[in-house]
Amino acid sequence: MGLVIERSSLLSSLGLMQGIVERRTTVPILGHVLIEPNGGSLALTATDLEVGIRTQVTCDGKEKILTLNARKLFEIVREAAGEEVSLTSLDNDWVEIKCGRAKFKMMGLDPRSFPAMPSQSTKEGAPAAKKPLKAELKLPTSVLAEMIDKTIFAVSPDEARYNLNGVFIEAGSGTARMVATDSHRLALIEREVPGFKMDGGAIIPRKGVAELRKILDSGGDGEVSLSLEGQLAYLKRGATEVSMRLVEGEFPDYRGVIPKSSKYKVAVDRDGLLAAIKRAAIFSSERYHGVKFSLSPGTLTVSSTSPETGEASETLDIDFKGEEFSIGFNAGYVQQALGVLPQGSEVEFGLTDDVSAGVVHSPADSKYTYVVMPMRL
Repeated sequence: MGLVIERSSLLSSLGLMQGIVERRTTVPILGHVLIEPNGGSLALTATDLEVGIRTQVTCDGKEKILTLNARKLFEIVREAAGEEVSLTSLDNDWVEIKCGRAKFKMMGLDPRSFPAMPSQSTKEGAPAAKKPLKAELKLPTSVLAEMIDKTIFAVSPDEARYNLNGVFIEAGSGTARMVATDSHRLALIEREVPGFKMDGGAIIPRKGVAELRKILDSGGDGEVSLSLEGQLAYLKRGATEVSMRLVEGEFPDYRGVIPKSSKYKVAVDRDGLLAAIKRAAIFSSERYHGVKFSLSPGTLTVSSTSPETGEASETLDIDFKGEEFSIGFNAGYVQQALGVLPQGSEVEFGLTDDVSAGVVHSPADSKYTYVVMPMRL
């Protein structure tokens, strides 16, 4: 008989899978989505063995379990003109797909070779109800989304430094804290979460954090629960659940990186500084992306120069009465920090000299700290 699914629902669900399925893999099944019909609904599952996502979609009809290339199926459903999509299995794992007047035939793979998704319900074969959680973080969806937005960009992309390849989470005194660093900059955010306790901390992989962030955008606001158990992190929201294996290893002692004090506290308009950095970065080195902050009484000049292309500078009025000095920063690092702060807000730079780390604070969010190392220009 085949399955009939609403096109918009299927497209939305397949869109959630695209960040997980492997583009290039020596294991072809990891590029597929598992389609499991169950009465009036079907479960869609994708995993790369480290991160997995499963979501439910309503459907009509009956069909056996299938697998199809996740990216090709997403492209078909996205470009189709009809309101419904039908899937019908053929011989030898082939599947016929119809949408509107368009018809496709796609080869699937044996669903028995599809790997299990990391899950609380299957981990070590123990029932979920009998397994005590290492920690459970319950907080408003918007708060968790904000914590992710203000840290994930500082995660290291260097896979060799695996203990920096994620966001570190730990409990404070009635708070939850997230920290990320790539050794050149560090982002830390803390939010009140009454009752949150955990022994030590855990590193949630960058890819998993990115997938968490996606499903937080679906289903409106409300409270969500992020569970941490052994080497597994798990979050369920509506009909979608995502699970991932935590990064093994010790997160570095980030507290020693944050300067305890700064010689100068420079207050500047966030919007004006961000715009000045963007303009100055046009002529920054393509390799180092550096911009120079030059401070003198009453002014901050943001500049860049490139022997091959030219130079740029822009002066901002600030309340600064210290000695003149200059310090260089990676333009992108500062832009990313300013980008997650509220528009129209004031930013405070803590600076000491041209070789000491700069600290970014904002009166609009006193529980957010960003540290960026200087660079020689």
